[in-house]
Amino acid sequence: MYATLPYAAPVLAPFALPPTHPGPDVDLTVKVLHTPEQRQDIAHLRKYADFRSEYEVDPGMAAVDPVKDALGLVMAFCREGEAIATMRFIPTGHGITLTERWWGGYVTDPALLSHQSWEVGRLVMAPEHRQEGLLPQCMTMAFVQLLELADVQHMHATCHMAMTRLYRRFGFGIHAKRIHGDKDCALIHGRVADVARCLKVPLRQAFAAPAQAISEQVPVLQ
Repeated sequence: MYATLPYAAPVLAPFALPPTHPGPDVDLTVKVLHTPEQRQDIAHLRKYADFRSEYEVDPGMAAVDPVKDALGLVMAFCREGEAIATMRFIPTGHGITLTERWWGGYVTDPALLSHQSWEVGRLVMAPEHRQEGLLPQCMTMAFVQLLELADVQHMHATCHMAMTRLYRRFGFGIHAKRIHGDKDCALIHGRVADVARCLKVPLRQAFAAPAQAISEQVPVLQ
């Protein structure tokens, strides 16, 4: 669940950003990790991810996490060859996103459950590399990579209501609300055109979209 921006801090206590406003990190690069061996490069970062919130809502999510890696697009953000952050996008239609598994009847727009809709996963960053300017930069770089590799028209995620204001900066709005225990949760939705406008990414007329090849790697979960 819980795309825990910024930097995979716990949903209820977002990471406190520093007061400075540094410019873009020109040394930052992004790469897609296609194989389990490549994903070992980010193993040290995943200990900072807040999996607990997601598993509390749906304990079955723990079992499908390897499937998410295989079906999704896992990205590493690197500086001088070192992976300092990671982010994952997961395609809808395989029964492995929280939108499909938990929100159910709360979804009023069928487009969120279409094959052109992708879940925005966590941006996980090592604490020693956290800087305010890196959050929008990583979001932009990941967004561009996603559009180049997949057929995407809609993006969605689950977060605490307190974080919806942050997501609004990236073109996401609240699609539905739900309370789980003492947590006030939101299903957020961003159309690609809106996200691109907020991230200042020009949309090309055509993207390479091997989405079918990606989706066929792992069978649909029932």
